[in-house]
Amino acid sequence: MADITITAANVAWVSGPVASGQIAGGAFIAGNVVYKAATGTWLKAQGDGTAIEAGSEDIGVALFTADALGAQGSIAIDGSVVTYGAVLTAGLFYTVADTAGGLRPSADNASTDKATIVGQAISTSQLLLIRAYNAGAVIA
Repeated sequence: MADITITAANVAWVSGPVASGQIAGGAFIAGNVVYKAATGTWLKAQGDGTAIEAGSEDIGVALFTADALGAQGSIAIDGSVVTYGAVLTAGLFYTVADTAGGLRPSADNASTDKATIVGQAISTSQLLLIRAYNAGAVIA
């Protein structure tokens, strides 16, 4: 399998906690997996980056499209349910992809990836965010 295809227009918050008024540290689209940088801004998460970039601290799913640094919006966080559209396999766990901002099935992780579970698909279109981080080990 490959990274899921994110269509920003299909991404929507369904329920659960949301961090509102958050500031983008760069450009990303709704549905990208993002992490909170030391500066307090949100950037695209990356499974083959540093531990912080992989989501060892704070991670979420962008609920807005940020065209540039300073854009403000909401981030779905641990415990939220987010609709992606008909792109998920119910029951599978999804992790931070190596492609910045991407989301992929956990089975696609390599042994060198910093595997961060973003959530579990509770249907073919919805992801329940459940953050779990493991540096350098595949979580499948």
